Order: sequence, then C-alpha cells, then structure tokens
Amino acid sequence: MKKLNNKILIGALVVLVGVFALSRWLRSPGLESNLRKQLLSLDTTNINEVRIKPANYKPLEVVLKKEGNRWRVYNGQQQADTEIGTVKSMLGVLKDLKVQRLASRKKDKWDTYQVGDGATQVSVLQDGKTNEIFFGKSTYSQGGAYTYVRLGKEDEVYAIEGFIDSHFNRTYNDWRNKTLLKLNQADISKITFNYPADSSFVLEKRDSVWFAANVKAADAKVNSYVSQLSFKTLNDFADGFSSAEKPTATLQIESKNGVLATVQGWKNGEQWILTSSTQSGVYFSAAQSIAQELLATKGKFLE
Repeated sequence: MKKLNNKILIGALVVLVGVFALSRWLRSPGLESNLRKQLLSLDTTNINEVRIKPANYKPLEVVLKKEGNRWRVYNGQQQADTEIGTVKSMLGVLKDLKVQRLASRKKDKWDTYQVGDGATQVSVLQDGKTNEIFFGKSTYSQGGAYTYVRLGKEDEVYAIEGFIDSHFNRTYNDWRNKTLLKLNQADISKITFNYPADSSFVLEKRDSVWFAANVKAADAKVNSYVSQLSFKTLNDFADGFSSAEKPTATLQIESKNGVLATVQGWKNGEQWILTSSTQSGVYFSAAQSIAQELLATKGKFLE
C-alpha cells in the first residue's frame, strides 16, 4: 500500500512538472512569435500619408503624401516630387513586416533595443486610421538580419526580418526626384549646344549617320553620349538659386517631331547649376567634371 502511494505521488509530481514545463514553453517568446506572423496588416493601396521622424536627423519630420497618382514629400514649407521607386520600396517594407520573435514584453527594455526616444518613428495613415511604428536597432546573426520594432501603444518589442533602417532613416532630399533627364534614346535625332562665343554647334542624325558641326561623327562616341540622356540623375539640389541671369550654356534635345527637352546651365565658381524641362523649376548643383559630361564639346564626338 505504501509503495502504491509512493508511485501515485511520484506520478503526480511528474505530471505537475510536465504541466509546468509545457506552460513555460507555451509562454516563451520564441513560440509566441508564431502567433503573430505579421506586425501589421496594411493595404498599401489605401495608405495616403506616411510621417517619418528619422532617428539620425531629429527633429526633422518628413511627410509623404499621396496626391492623385503621385507622391509628394514635405518638410515644413518645402515640398517636392518624390522618387517613386524609393516610395514604392518603403511601402513594400511596411506591407511585409514579418515577425521573427518576441524580444521583450517590458517597457524598461525599450532603450536596449533602441525603440524608445532614439527610434525612427513612422506614422502610417490608412482609411482614417493611424498606425505608429518605432524602428530601432538592426543586427545580424547566423539566422539572418533583423530589426527591433515596437507598435505605438504596445510595450512589446519584436524582431522582424531585414535591415529596415535605411528605408526610413532619410533626409528630405533623399526622398526627392533626382531626375534631370528621362528620354527615349531612340527618339533623339538632334542636339543643339549653345555655348559662349563661337563654340556652339549642332549634333544631328541624317539618314542614320551622326554629324557634329557638319563633320561625320564617331558612332560609338555619339551613342555613349546619347545613352546618358535617356536617364540622367543628379544628387545635389540647389534650392533657392535665382535664374535671373542668362544661362552660360543650354542644350536643346529634339526628335523628328519636335523638342523633347531643354537643359540650362549656369557656371557658378567651380560648380555648375543645372535645370531641365523634365522638372521645371528644380535646380541641381554639379561639379564641373559632371557638368562637362553633359555639356560636351564637338571634339568629343569626332574620331
């Protein structure tokens, strides 16, 4: 009888230990993350505004607004067209915030994971509802790259897949459209270079043969030059530049059917200020070496 009671007690103890271990396992952060695959459920087609306070550039707040079929970026009184690829990439990240695991349930761990005051704060406006996300520290382990995040009204900190910071931790200019020229290369048949003194000339295609200042040009050199006109970007803006003075140089790019685009350039010390009809009123600053790639001389095209 005594041996039977001992067996019952031992059995009960084993069951209790098993229940305790199972409950701990079920409450573990690693398993809990399996209950939440996505941080948020977002339909990016319904997102109409994203407000970003980048950690590296506080107190800057960048506001991205969807206006019709395009996105505009705002910084206080400043506003500009966005680089649409950059915005699409950011929206794709918001749509696909996959949770790897729950890192912490405690508010006192926010600073450890940099999801408190030091975080990049992102507010997403969708259908009249705002979701606030705090993006913190990114790290890498053998399991891959991940970033710690927190939702605005929650204490929990999650680890999500990928290095997220670079998609949001940007300046106002980083979001702007940096396109100087965007043309169909096959359409270009004539370029007029207007320069000071007597250095102006015309580069023109006649019956599939290119001529520079009425001299047969080298096809390879012309094609190399014209190819850059199909998509030319510049990284540095010259906001506030006054174009009251006559430009130092101009380009007029034409097809057989008319003008495709114009470019104007002002020599400004060791720099050039450039603008084009592709983004009227937007001015870029370019080093002389970069400007000269565009403002070519006729010798560039000859054998």
